[in-house]
Amino acid sequence: MNGVLRFLRSPRLALGVIGFLAVWTGVGAWAPWMQPQGPAAPAWAVATGLSHPFTSLPFLAGIALLFAATLACTWGKRARVVAIRRGEMPGSAVRLLPRKADLDAFLSSEGFRGNGVIRTRFAFALWGGWVFHVGLLVLIAAALVQFSLHDSGTFDLSVSERASLAAHGTVFGRERGPLAREALPDVEVALARFDPFLHQHGYSQDRLSELDVFVPGQPVRTETMDRAAGIRAGDIEIFQAIPTGLSLTIDVQGLGLRAVKLQPESARRASAEVTTPSGTRVRFIVDAQNEIDRPGGEGRMLVWIEGPDGRSLVAPGAPFPFGTGTARMTAVSRWGRFTYTHTPGFALVVGGLVVVLLGSLLLSFPAGVVRVENGGGNRSAVLFVTRGGSAIAADWERVGSPTSRE
Repeated sequence: MNGVLRFLRSPRLALGVIGFLAVWTGVGAWAPWMQPQGPAAPAWAVATGLSHPFTSLPFLAGIALLFAATLACTWGKRARVVAIRRGEMPGSAVRLLPRKADLDAFLSSEGFRGNGVIRTRFAFALWGGWVFHVGLLVLIAAALVQFSLHDSGTFDLSVSERASLAAHGTVFGRERGPLAREALPDVEVALARFDPFLHQHGYSQDRLSELDVFVPGQPVRTETMDRAAGIRAGDIEIFQAIPTGLSLTIDVQGLGLRAVKLQPESARRASAEVTTPSGTRVRFIVDAQNEIDRPGGEGRMLVWIEGPDGRSLVAPGAPFPFGTGTARMTAVSRWGRFTYTHTPGFALVVGGLVVVLLGSLLLSFPAGVVRVENGGGNRSAVLFVTRGGSAIAADWERVGSPTSRE
């Protein structure tokens, strides 16, 4: 057991683990396949786990090893602090040799209080290192929980569209930890209002969305999206993303309303390919008079459908061939992109930060304990301070000459 503790307490192990996590995080964050619209991850990245760097087993194993090393360093600290508080000094303690000077007055001038054998200075701050390490343990455990159980994904919504996140095809780009639930969130959302050019007060011009949120067992809520806090829906949070574009709402014969989200081809053109109920691939194209992302509006728009039989104009409300059946275009609107996250370790992260800050505050106090010793009429002391012990010893050397019995 002692050998294991010595291995885990090794500075080389701690530096090695921290270095591995730093390199892994840097590579994972800046890898081309992790960037928006980036290429697919290569085979070697998939094999090593770098295709999903922050939910991969090597990354989680590194965090677990860092937790074990920190726990080994923390183990026994509480007992050592209690022992020092009783006057059982560690090997780093400083001895104040007998001098022809008033030891009590000197210790008092250095901030030590009391008249007995054991005297202290900021005794409460002796716990600073232990509290700091406990905070680190909470933070590392929070990271382990967060990355193991984290779940996130992306979905697009058109104005007036209602979608279930659990439905097939709604969520894409999903990232989840190895211990996260497999099922998608049982939440439905509808985009009641969306303006890509308005903005929340205090933020630069951006998106402004209003969502209807349907959570089983809860009343329906209509909420305006907060750019920083998002929207809480059950145990997930929903946030606004940046991408947006034009959307066509079509009424397909026998199937009802469908939203077709178009992607930009140029500043004034957007398009999307869809499959008809009969399996035919067709392409919708919108040509706008003005730039599509211009705040002043797109101006006049022409909507086309392009299929095996050529291209034809789609008029609002008029039926048009759609595979072996027909459909009608009922509206041209906007779609917006959203993300959802499930972050079970966030509360632990906040708690760990609070404990780390408390430990850092305690470490700012020059805490210390001194044990006064009387021997043959000569008084000496053994001193332990968190910092500045050699300076105190040097000051004691200067205040008086050695006694004849030294």
